[in-house]
Amino acid sequence: MSCPLTLGIDVGTSSAKAVVADPGGNFFASATRSYSYITPEHRQAEQDPEDWWTAVCSLAQELLSTHPEIRSRLRAVGISGQGVAAVILGRDRKALRNAILWLDTRGAPQASQLYESHGDRIAAISGKTPAAYNVEPKLLWLRQHEPATWNGIWKVMTTTGYVTFRLTGQAVMNHSDAGILLSYDLNKRRWSDEALACMDLPRSIFCDLAACHEVIGEITPEAAAQTGLPSGLPVVAGGEDTSSAGLAMGVVSENDVQLSMGSASTVYVPLGRPVSDPRLLAFPHVVDGFTLLGGSMVAGGLAADWLLKALNDTLVTPDSKSEALHALTTQAAQVQPGSHGLIFLPYLAGELQPVNDGFARGVFFGLGLQTAKAHLFRAVLEGTAFAIAHNLSLAREWGGSPQQILAVGGPTKNDLWCQIIADVTGMPLHTMEDRGGAALGDAILAGMGAQLFADPLVMQRAHAKLRKSFMPDRESYKEYQRLFAIYRELYPRLQDLFPKLLPEEPKGEIAKNVHV
Repeated sequence: MSCPLTLGIDVGTSSAKAVVADPGGNFFASATRSYSYITPEHRQAEQDPEDWWTAVCSLAQELLSTHPEIRSRLRAVGISGQGVAAVILGRDRKALRNAILWLDTRGAPQASQLYESHGDRIAAISGKTPAAYNVEPKLLWLRQHEPATWNGIWKVMTTTGYVTFRLTGQAVMNHSDAGILLSYDLNKRRWSDEALACMDLPRSIFCDLAACHEVIGEITPEAAAQTGLPSGLPVVAGGEDTSSAGLAMGVVSENDVQLSMGSASTVYVPLGRPVSDPRLLAFPHVVDGFTLLGGSMVAGGLAADWLLKALNDTLVTPDSKSEALHALTTQAAQVQPGSHGLIFLPYLAGELQPVNDGFARGVFFGLGLQTAKAHLFRAVLEGTAFAIAHNLSLAREWGGSPQQILAVGGPTKNDLWCQIIADVTGMPLHTMEDRGGAALGDAILAGMGAQLFADPLVMQRAHAKLRKSFMPDRESYKEYQRLFAIYRELYPRLQDLFPKLLPEEPKGEIAKNVHV
C-alpha cells in the first residue's frame, strides 16, 4: 500500500513554496512561485490577494501534473503565510482592495495613538505593544482614509486565512496567526472584547478561531477546478509562517531556541504558558500549549552585506560577493573575540525587538587607530549575536530556560558567525538543513489533522537533518559577557539622540514601534 502524503504551502511576502511529504521523512515533490508587492506611496506596501491564490493554484497544478500519483495519496492540506497582512473582504466575499502587508507602516499615527491611550492594557492582553506593522492600526487607518472600504467590510483575514477561505469557503483563522493581532487574548485564547473596545473595532469583522491542526473544511468543487486538488480533501487551519517553520525545525520544548537568519533575523523561545512583555512579541505556537516569546531584528545578514558593500566597490556578481565574503571572514577569524574592544549596534534601519525604536541607527563604539577591516567585520558579526542574546536574556526573565539553538538561513552557512553566536549566548548552536521550512511545518499539521499521527514530532524527526553543530568556548563566553554588558548600556545612553539625526522625519507620527 502506498504511503499517504500531505501537502504544505507557505505563502510568503515574495514567494510561495509547496512541499509534498510523507510521515516517514521522504519528500515527494516541491515547487516555488515568485511574485512581488507594490509601494503605492511612501511607507506603504501592498499585494493583490489574487496573486497569492494564483500562485497556490499554479503550485498545486504543477505538482499534480508532474506527479499524477500524488492525487490519490493526498490526505490533507496545510497552509501558512506571512503574518499580519490585512486582507479586507466585502460582503460579496471578494477582496475590497489590495492586502496591506506587515512591512507597511502607514498606520504609524494610529499605532502611536493606541500606544498612548491604551498601550499598556493592549500589551497585557495580547502580548504585543501597538505598532504600525499590526493589523488593527491598518484598520483604523482605513476607517479614517478609506471610509467606503471600511463600511463595506465583511471579514478581515490574514494571508493564511484568505488562502484557506479560497480553498474551503470557511472564514476561519488559526490561533497562531490570530495570536499576533492586538485583538487576541493570549491567556484566554480568543478574541478580546476589552481590547476591541480599546480600539473601537467590531468583533463581527474577525473570523472564527481554530487550532492549527484542526480540519476546518474541505476543498470545494470550485477550488478543485482551479487547483486540481481533489474535491473533498481536508484542509487544516494552518499556521503563521514563523511558528510553522519552528515546528519543521523541531522547536517544540522550552529547551529550544528558534533562530532564523536571513536579511533580518528572528529568535523565539517556546514557553509552556502565556506571557506578556512589551519589549518582545508573544503569540501561540502551532504546537498546542506553547507560546513563542522573542522577536525580530532588522539587521541579520543585512548588516554583513552592508559592510561588505561599503568596503568593496567592485561587488558586481554573486561570485565576487562570495569571494569577498570568504576573504573577509577568513581575516575576521584571526581577530580575537571582542574585536579589540570594538562593539557594533546593528540598528541600521531602526530596530524591532527588544528596543522597538524606528529611529535607532547603527553604531561602532570603540574605534581606534588599530581598527582594520577585519575588526569591523568581526564586530558586525558579534553585534548581531549580541542582538540575539539581548532577546534571549529577556525571555529568560520570564522563566525561559533554553539549552540549545536550532538555526536555519543563509548566514548560518558562515561557520565563524555560527561559532560567535554560540560563544556569545553560551549555548550549542545546531544548524539545520532546509527541509521545506514553514511549508514542511504545514504538511506536518496536515498530517495531524488527517490523523496520520498524534504527535507532530513523529513526522518532524523523520525529516530533520542536522548540518553542523557549534559548541560554545568557555573563555570566549566570559569575554563576550563582559562586552555584552557594555552593549546593553549603549542604546539607553544614545536613545534620545537618534531622533535628532533625522530632523526631516515627522516625529509627531511615532517615535517608537515604527517597524515590524
